[in-house]
Amino acid sequence: MTEDKKSNEELYREEKVSELEILRQSLSEHKKQAEIYYEQILRIKADFENYRKRSEKEKKEFFEDGKNSTIMELLDIFETVKLAKTMIEKVNSSESIQEGLQHIEKKLSEILKKHNVVQIATIGEKYDPMLHDIIGVLEQENVEDGIIIEEVKSGYKIGDRVLKPAIVKTAKKIESKETELKKED
Repeated sequence: MTEDKKSNEELYREEKVSELEILRQSLSEHKKQAEIYYEQILRIKADFENYRKRSEKEKKEFFEDGKNSTIMELLDIFETVKLAKTMIEKVNSSESIQEGLQHIEKKLSEILKKHNVVQIATIGEKYDPMLHDIIGVLEQENVEDGIIIEEVKSGYKIGDRVLKPAIVKTAKKIESKETELKKED
């Protein structure tokens, strides 16, 4: 029995040593896997940081490109104004002033059209709070309430986005004398 007991103990020890060895190997594999994950996380973090920096740089470049493009268009208008001023100084007539202003208006209109800027429709249209700002209401006969009858300042939009609402005056229908007489009867 003692030998049996001894062999059982040895078997038990060998099992435990074997289990311990398996656990060590498993722990070693898990450590290696954790190191791999950690390295991947560091790489992803570095990639993301590089992406963020690159995105910020690109955003600044896009902004600068847009600004430069706008400035180039403004320079074109500036040159047109200078030309108109020179024409006015040389001729000093109301016709040359008008011609110079028409030239400037044409140039600005071309630039706005190029950027898909559209003037908001006003006179004869129904008031729309998304497109129009009312600064006055005028009483008129034979006009439906809320119809725009005067444009004070034009409004503009690009697609569905309003850049500047139109400033308008709308109509308020007043009863004509005939309508009032009919109501009284």
